[in-house]
Amino acid sequence: MRFLFRILGILILAALVSAAWLFRSDLMRIARPEAQTEESAGMGVARPSAKALAKARDRVDSLHGWKADSVILSPGELASLVTAGLPAEARSHIDSLGVTLGENRLELHGRLDTKVLPKDQLGPFASMLNPWEPVAAAGPVSVPKPGFADWTVEQITIRGITLPQSISQNIAQRIFATRDSRIRIPLPAGIGGLRIQPDKAILYPAQKQ
Repeated sequence: MRFLFRILGILILAALVSAAWLFRSDLMRIARPEAQTEESAGMGVARPSAKALAKARDRVDSLHGWKADSVILSPGELASLVTAGLPAEARSHIDSLGVTLGENRLELHGRLDTKVLPKDQLGPFASMLNPWEPVAAAGPVSVPKPGFADWTVEQITIRGITLPQSISQNIAQRIFATRDSRIRIPLPAGIGGLRIQPDKAILYPAQKQ
């Protein structure tokens, strides 16, 4: 009987260690709540819309027509451009899309169809998931060449739990049907640069880069 209790104790300890490792970033945020507050302060979720998408395209057209140095988009206008450019595969797995802007970063919010998740990598957490769960994917944005932006997903948060980077990147590949965690998003023709700030995005014509 003592042997069985020892085995049971070892299994429970292993499960606790695994959970602590899987959710270590969330434990760090609990230990340092002021850091989380600083990161999220003043950043709202911008929702895409057909109207905002049309405005964004009109602004780009005016940029080319006026030969201006740059044009500014609102968070909603950039969110509309980004979500319109997502792979169809991704849009089939996520609904209620929204975007939060950071310093040359963006975070995509939505509700995820959890059937797409690699359950074997989530351990005990997988059994806790509902068919649809709130999700956020975050990472930096760059423009490798005119007409395209690369968004590299560094972390994914599901139901408020931020997953380790390696698992986040594997999930990003599943959600966005890519070979790695980099998602290529088309930009309007002639755009060669993009600077993202928490309250706006600045587009630059290719010849200015």
